[in-house]
Amino acid sequence: MSPNDRSRDRGRTEPSLGDIDRIDEPAGAPAPAPPPRVDADARRTRERVAHTDDDVAMPPPGGARARRERAAAAAAPSPERPASRRRSWLPAIIILVVIVVGALAWINQDRLRALFPRTQLNSMLDRADKALKSGDLEGHDGNSARELYEAARALEPDNDRALNGLQKVGHAELDRARQALAKGDRQQAEDALSDARELLGGGQDVDAVAAKLDAIRRSQAQIEDLIVKAQDALAEGQLTGNDGAAALYHQILDADPDNAIARHGLDKIGDVLAGQARQQLKQNDLKAAADTVAQMSQLMPNYGDLPSLRASVVQAQKQADAQVQQHLDAAKQAMSAGHFTGDGDDNALAQYRAALAVDADNAEAKAGIGHVAQALVVQAQAAIEAGSADQAAQLLDQAAKLTPKSADLAAAQSQLAALKKRQASQPAAASSASAVASDDSAPAAPASDLSPTDQAKLDKLLVRAKVAAQAGDIMSPPGACAYDLYRAALAIDGNNAKALSGLQSLTHVSEQLFTKALQSGDLDKAGEDLETIDQLDPGDSATDDLRHQLANAWLDRADKAIDQGQDGQALKALAQARKLYPDSPRLKAMYARLGGA
Repeated sequence: MSPNDRSRDRGRTEPSLGDIDRIDEPAGAPAPAPPPRVDADARRTRERVAHTDDDVAMPPPGGARARRERAAAAAAPSPERPASRRRSWLPAIIILVVIVVGALAWINQDRLRALFPRTQLNSMLDRADKALKSGDLEGHDGNSARELYEAARALEPDNDRALNGLQKVGHAELDRARQALAKGDRQQAEDALSDARELLGGGQDVDAVAAKLDAIRRSQAQIEDLIVKAQDALAEGQLTGNDGAAALYHQILDADPDNAIARHGLDKIGDVLAGQARQQLKQNDLKAAADTVAQMSQLMPNYGDLPSLRASVVQAQKQADAQVQQHLDAAKQAMSAGHFTGDGDDNALAQYRAALAVDADNAEAKAGIGHVAQALVVQAQAAIEAGSADQAAQLLDQAAKLTPKSADLAAAQSQLAALKKRQASQPAAASSASAVASDDSAPAAPASDLSPTDQAKLDKLLVRAKVAAQAGDIMSPPGACAYDLYRAALAIDGNNAKALSGLQSLTHVSEQLFTKALQSGDLDKAGEDLETIDQLDPGDSATDDLRHQLANAWLDRADKAIDQGQDGQALKALAQARKLYPDSPRLKAMYARLGGA
């Protein structure tokens, strides 16, 4: 009975490895025929006989071991059996090794399980570091630095390398937000800031970037509002001025230098202003054209047609200056010949007016008309002295049309009024003298004087006029200026010495005001004072020197503006200088310099 049979008899099944001799054979192979069974008694008999023979016979060579091998070989039923038995134990050994290894793995399963995740974690962290270094911060394909660091944290939540890596990603996102703000990319800045806040959880640096972003949002809202206002102003034709389209577009560019809408708007304004300047040049309105080009130079210095427009204005001004000079030369010749006025063009007044038709602000032509008016006043004063009131009145009327504010004119008009008053009283005086002659007993009439009321008015007007002159109120305000107050005094007493002297002194007072304004750099005020001097004393040759002083001051300002690249301001200053001193050598040189620029 086999051991398995005995186990079954005892009611217990023992595990069995099966036929380990056939472990190398495929399943289902037919079992080999069993070796022939050898009776146990016969085997023992043979072993005793062999043992006896061994004792009697001479041992063959090879010793005891050889004898045993030969005996075993003789007893073996087949020569292949020993090799098969040895092969049958090899699978058993392999299985035993597998069982032992499996048991060891089971016992150390926790340690073995940790080996694989650690290798995966390190590889993941290396990839994350590489992605961070290359700037691949965020993504959705699993290869960005943030995704890899977060995946590493999923494997090991407390891993310091992963935690530090996420902090680095957060700071890198914060830097990306700053760079986006510098470039004006608000959307990218918002996205980067949101990622940085998620990773860093806030902080002073995050708050600082958020504050800048909020300021940009508010600025963008303001820009959008300015764009609407600028477009409305442009549509209404309101181009210049503080509330004009150009100023509004410049406010937009101050906040957003690359704003395409504002730049396009300025180009449109440039086109409109350029068209205006060309039309003004066609109409020979050089002053308006120069002002328009100066505005363009200030508002849009990079406008494409600006250099050609500036050159056109300069060329037109040169041509105009030549025409004006021809008229001025002809006027001087007429003055020398005593042809002050007349019906044709061969008189000084006609030539000066022709010069002003080309250049309405030409100072020399204005002064020339003043000279004509002064000549008329001189002729009128001679007529007054001769007692020719009508002739004097005719001459003074002509002078008043030319220089109505002339102090000499005002004095002559007062003298003419006194003459007319005397002439009107002469017949009454003659009749009175005849009556006295016929009546020797009648008393002589007293000399005619001002009434106390008129004298009081006169004295008050003289005081007020002196105070106004000291305050610099020469020609304004109307009715309260020194000029008007002295004229009012002369209306009461045409020969009043204080009123005549005060009126004549206004020219000197204005010259003092001019010098003060020029020294302080207030060239506009100096120009106003010069105009006052021209009105009060249009024939004074000393005015030419003051005019040249102011012209040189404007040229100095233009020179400085050209050096600073402010062509628009330079052009304005040159226009002022040209009106005052068109023959200045400096003026021509600077125009050439500006035209070359």
